[in-house]
Amino acid sequence: MLYLFTWNNEYLVKEEIKKWKNHFLEKYWDFNLIHIKNIEDQDKTSLSGNLLASSFMSEKKLVIIENIEKLEKDEQKKEYFMSIFSKIPDDNIVLLSSNSLQERSLLYKKCLEVWEVKRFDIKNIYETKSFIEKKYNWNIEQKAIDKIVSYKSNNLAKIINELDKLFITKKQVKEQDIIDYIIPEFEETIFVLVDKILNEDKKNLFKDLDIILDNIDIYAFYNMLIWNLRNIVYIQFLKQLWNKKESIIKDLALWNRWFLVDKKYKLSNQNLFKLYFDFIDFDQNMKYWKLIWSSKEDLKYELQKILI
Repeated sequence: MLYLFTWNNEYLVKEEIKKWKNHFLEKYWDFNLIHIKNIEDQDKTSLSGNLLASSFMSEKKLVIIENIEKLEKDEQKKEYFMSIFSKIPDDNIVLLSSNSLQERSLLYKKCLEVWEVKRFDIKNIYETKSFIEKKYNWNIEQKAIDKIVSYKSNNLAKIINELDKLFITKKQVKEQDIIDYIIPEFEETIFVLVDKILNEDKKNLFKDLDIILDNIDIYAFYNMLIWNLRNIVYIQFLKQLWNKKESIIKDLALWNRWFLVDKKYKLSNQNLFKLYFDFIDFDQNMKYWKLIWSSKEDLKYELQKILI
């Protein structure tokens, strides 16, 4: 029995692995359970021993290997790994997992030939919110869900981790609880700001910018801002060319940020592209020492000018 658990939701993949693991331990001896979290630490002998050896004093053996995309770094080990697929005994249950193995990779195509592939996919932000409501028996306000999804950029693993901690002391979670106890991560903070830029939320944009720059290094902020805008520009450009959603996700390697393809913004594409190229011109002038500042306040002023 050979399985590959994959697609874009790490949390759901880990939960499914946990279920299989617990079910196996209820029926069979834990000596026959092997859980490999770092496949890069396994040499060929270890791999063949773990995968090909039969169970010890039991009818079944369970081998779990996480993050198999790391095999892509070692061509010889990857080739060997694929060569022993067909030799794995029928009584050995082998689960591979990956949330970033690309469908066009040779390893993924080889898995399709001999493994049952199970995809764990939340297609959009609405499915994320629905999952959260059901998991916590609707004991969480809709506004609280909206807030934590924006704080954690729709990353289900991070969302569940934070909510589990809140539900230790609370029967119901409200929006104010998220504001009071959950800290947006650096990347997610920038992401929220970019969303306000793209939706022309001028009322809150510059207030949030001041708060961010009071707490984050301005150069780190600037680089992350450019990175986020670049992704949006590429997405919108490919959508203008009528590329399919699945193609855009793969070509841009969006993975956990696949939902960006579904988003709509008030800012027109024309103005979006202009904004991005204004930043690129500014970045080029900065790198070629064509701009002279006396302080980080000057850099902040230049950024504000572009945004205005």
